[in-house]
Amino acid sequence: MPSALALTVVEVNGRWEARVAGDSTLRILVMPRRDDRMTARLCGHLVTRSVAAMAIPYGLPMDTTMPPLAIRLVDGGSVSGLRYLVPGAQGYYLFEGVSRDGSRRISVRWPVTSDPMRPIPAGAADSLIEAAVTPNPRMLDSAIQTMQPGTGTIDQELGALPPVDSANAMAMPLVRDFPDQPFLLSDACPQATILLPMLARVDQKLRVPVRTGDRVSARALQGEGTVQLSFDEATPAAAPPAVREAIPEAAFASPSDGRVTLRVRLQVVPRVQQAQQGIVLSIGRTSARRQAGT
Repeated sequence: MPSALALTVVEVNGRWEARVAGDSTLRILVMPRRDDRMTARLCGHLVTRSVAAMAIPYGLPMDTTMPPLAIRLVDGGSVSGLRYLVPGAQGYYLFEGVSRDGSRRISVRWPVTSDPMRPIPAGAADSLIEAAVTPNPRMLDSAIQTMQPGTGTIDQELGALPPVDSANAMAMPLVRDFPDQPFLLSDACPQATILLPMLARVDQKLRVPVRTGDRVSARALQGEGTVQLSFDEATPAAAPPAVREAIPEAAFASPSDGRVTLRVRLQVVPRVQQAQQGIVLSIGRTSARRQAGT
């Protein structure tokens, strides 16, 4: 963080808290990762690379309803996350991220100020907002990228798909309207749940990076009509599915490094069921190492 400010770091019940010397306000919090709703939404952003201003995750408590500004993905050698600015009389730079190995959750809140004599106009570009704020958010981004939160033991299967009854609450809307897009599952976020906009008979394809032996699983919660999931790289079934046969789950183990393509297809009864709707889709990747129990 700004070199002129000394940070005091203490461990409290397995989490690390950092404060500016002489100030009791918590500035940085590093704690064991929990698979809660906020972490799920964060992984939704990281996996899809979305910076849409919706379902913004938080770790430290928030006391404002002001909309986030200047949202940006920040990746470092040991951390990956989302940063944004919260405007107001007491403005903040916020970062929410995870360690690269997935064991740590990192939250940063740093106060920022702007010149009250030079108000930032509504709808200003991110570059203008960043230039008007002190300390400069890009400088804080650089400090985040150098963080070394450490590694820890992960005692649960992070790639496991969430329970059906909680998937809706965890889903992050995917607002990019492309039929073919990356779904960048990683060690930090090996599972994510999204709300995928679908149009009947128009396939959506999600590209998932994999290493040899990785197993990718997917599950869809159906709306109206039926959903069919399949992996393009899998051996075709001896008998193709019926046009409106529901196939809400699919899995595939990759024989090589690269990527696998999850194909999502929606079938409806014309003029009876909605042709355009959102499908809640959970996708998880389990590494070969994890499957072997090492």
